[in-house]
Amino acid sequence: MSICIVVADNSKARILSAQSADSPLQENRDYTHSKSRLREQDLVADGAGSGNDSGGYGKHSMGHENVALQHQADTFARDLCVEIENIRQHGDLRRIYLVAAPKSLGLLRNHLNKQCTQLLAGDVNKDLVEHSIDDIRGHLPRRL
Repeated sequence: MSICIVVADNSKARILSAQSADSPLQENRDYTHSKSRLREQDLVADGAGSGNDSGGYGKHSMGHENVALQHQADTFARDLCVEIENIRQHGDLRRIYLVAAPKSLGLLRNHLNKQCTQLLAGDVNKDLVEHSIDDIRGHLPRRL
């Protein structure tokens, strides 16, 4: 794999590759992080952080919203960057492109190690994980 294209969101990723700058993209692997797809209350097992409002008519969140979901997204990004490093170590990787929604893209950038960051040739700030390979290719530079 000469060129690696990682297409991701907070809970799913696809690893695409191209052998050269003009080659078509091929899908190599896909990953799903099931915990990132859960609702916040399903991730917080003990229910701590909920309480009745002053009138006793409902519940409200105490503390930060979606902390458990953010943690799962961060864990998934870290795990995905470990996989990117494995690809780098075991192959002929010359360039990396990241395609992800803004928050996911930031998490991926934060977790890429120095060697992978040096191979980062570009990124696309869009959520295209469910799109076709042809559509994804259309958002990348003409010559990879």
